[in-house]
Amino acid sequence: MSLSQIDFNTVEDFDPSVAEGHKVLYDREVPFEIRNQADAGTRDNEVGSLEAIRVKILVMGEERNPLTLRIELTSENDLFFHFNHNLDEHGFRSVSIDCSMC
Repeated sequence: MSLSQIDFNTVEDFDPSVAEGHKVLYDREVPFEIRNQADAGTRDNEVGSLEAIRVKILVMGEERNPLTLRIELTSENDLFFHFNHNLDEHGFRSVSIDCSMC
């Protein structure tokens, strides 16, 4: 069986990110600069290490008017690194007020 014969839509159905009905809107590896701030004496101008972080943005509901938005960050280099944030309309209002966006 060659790769051209595999139905990748079926493979995507096994992704736990979409198990609750979310749809993938964005899925890319993005270079992040990682800095270790555990040491209080660390200078702010120190250069961190670049690491490719997989960024997934998923929506539930209509793409232009989603019920919820999920952001997932994962790393191939650190399998224990997994950040997951869910945001609904109420949460968005709260974040926008905290960040003075409105």
